[in-house]
Formats: sequence, structure tokens, C-alpha cells
Amino acid sequence: LGAACTLLTALLTGGCQATAEKKSMAGGPAWPAAAEVREHMKAAFVPELKAAQDAAQQHPDQANGWKAAAFYVGVSAAWKATGDEDYHQALEKWGESVKWQPAARKGNSRHADDLCCGQAYIELYEREGGPERIAATRVWVDAFLATPQPGRKDWWWCDALFMAPPVFAELSQATGDAHYREVLAPLYWDAVDALWDEPNHLFYRDQRFVGKPEKIFWARGNGWVLAGLARILGALPSDDPTRGRYEQLFKTLAARVVQLQGEDGAWRTNLTDPKQFPEPESSGTAFFAYGLAWGVNHGLLARAEYTPAVLKAWDALKRAQLPSGQLGGVQSVGYQPGKPSPTDTAPYGGGAFLLLGSELLPPPSSPHAG
Repeated sequence: LGAACTLLTALLTGGCQATAEKKSMAGGPAWPAAAEVREHMKAAFVPELKAAQDAAQQHPDQANGWKAAAFYVGVSAAWKATGDEDYHQALEKWGESVKWQPAARKGNSRHADDLCCGQAYIELYEREGGPERIAATRVWVDAFLATPQPGRKDWWWCDALFMAPPVFAELSQATGDAHYREVLAPLYWDAVDALWDEPNHLFYRDQRFVGKPEKIFWARGNGWVLAGLARILGALPSDDPTRGRYEQLFKTLAARVVQLQGEDGAWRTNLTDPKQFPEPESSGTAFFAYGLAWGVNHGLLARAEYTPAVLKAWDALKRAQLPSGQLGGVQSVGYQPGKPSPTDTAPYGGGAFLLLGSELLPPPSSPHAG
């Protein structure tokens, strides 16, 4: 932890400078220097991992819940992007500690939050094998599908569109069974139809906000959706007949999100009324920037148009890192806009930061990956 603090102090005082001025081969701004990105990611990871492990000891029943799962999804992406064994070992240790099980809750075996951990399990399985790593996730999904319900009934809040749908797409990719991605589409779009506001091109968090005189659009909620779309698209085959619709929603939401970014690079918790809570919020900012960076990297978003927004967000998030390295300014668990504190941290914020950092890095095999 001390090393992480020392490293972060150096970074915040100019030890590594971003290279946004560089021009890429594609004719737009380049991502920051890989060394800078790796260092900020690691500085955030070390204390966030300790916090996650401490929380698991205090609340073992939440060790594979959505808050921890969102962090480890970021850890998985960081391992894939860097090849750093610290990320790998943390992911492996966590999966073994929870026996590769989805989370469980009394009275509801279908809750999307409980499946989020499956994203990290599946990604580890895809890289290393081990059928035990995805067996319970597959059983959970099969049981879910055995008693079908409309998507809006199970995924009635927009956060859910990050938690569960990517698992269906990734499970299809990992097993070669197209059924999982085929059944995903009608569920997903039914949920979208219930929460999407076409005039504003944003998502309501849930039905409590639909049809009200004052329209409220929560930043992290929409961040969950954009990030979830990136993860679904990352697992869908290029020839999947439903892919075009996901891509169109992704591009529509991304275009709207960029319009609402603050001048300082961060988003506020109330997207269309930023003055309500003028403090910058880090988790929504990180999820938005991750989605935008993913879109640029995969050719869905124009580099020249969207890269500046990502770079501004990256700089804002670096400023939000605390002396410990953890990402501060993370709004606490909630469902609507609220006031974040600069010292507030949460595992899902750290996970979003790692997801973003992973998109800013070249592949580990690239000569520019140093």
C-alpha cells in the first residue's frame, strides 16, 4: 500500500504525463502513454483489492454480490490488457473463495445483480479453461430460462442491463451455444422499451421515474447501460443478426452522453440538471469513458470526435484518485442523483476505472504496450 501511495504521489505531481497531444495513425488524438495508464490502474487496484477482501471477511454473503463483482470484472479486464499476474492471482483467489458461485438471496433466484460475477468467471474460463468455473453460472442461467418472463419484469432497473445480459452473450461465446445470445435479445429489448426515453436518448433508472413531470436521468444508471452494451457487443459474433440493433443503441446513447459531459471531464449525477449536484462523480464518469473508449477502439465511434471526451474523463478521474490510490468521488449505492464526496469510494468505482484503463492500453503483445 505504501508503494502505491508513493507511486500515486509521483503521478499526481507530474511523474508521468499523458500524451493526448500525439496524433494516432487514424488521424485523431492518441490514448495516454501506456506506462501512465498502467501505473494509475495499479495504484487504484492495490487498495481497492484490500478493501474488497476486507469487506468479504466482514460480509461473506456479499463476497460475490454485485459490488464486488463489478470490481472483479474490472480486474479481469486489467489482467487481459496487461498480463499482470497480480490481477490474475486476485481474480483466481476470489473465484475460489466463493466457489465460482453466483450470489444468492432469499426469495429471489432471478435477480440480475447476483449474476454479475459470472462475467469474470467466464472470462477466466475462456483464457484458462476449467469447467467448474462456469458450471454454476450456466445452471443459474438455464434455470432462469426454464421459467421465462418478459425482460422488463426481471430487468426492471437500468443497472440490470450491465449485471446480467453480458453473461448471456459471454456464455454463448464460451460454450459455443448460440441459444444464450438468441434468447437474450427479446429479453433485453423488452427491458429497454420500458426504460428508454426517446426524446432525451437516455434511460430512466426504473418505473418510479417514468412519466413524471420532471424527467430525471441518473448518470451511473446510464453508465451501467453503456458499459453493459460494450460488453455484450464484445461477446457477440460479427454476423449475429441482432448485433446491428445493439450497435445502434450504443451509438445513440454515446452521442447523447458526450453532450452532457462537464467541462472538467466529469459527469454529474443528474445528467440533465447538473447544477442540482454540481460535484463531479467518478463511477458514472468511468463507466461512460470506458464505453466511449471501447467504441473508439472497435470502430463504432469516430476517434477524432470521441477521443477528446475520453481523455478529459481520464484526467478528471486521475484527479479524483485519493492519496491511497483509490478512486474518490464515487456516489454511494443508490438509484437516483445524489451528492458524492471527494473521499467516497466503492468497489464498483474501482472496477469501472480498471475497465477504462484496460481500453486505453494496447494489447500486451503490441510493441507499444510498455
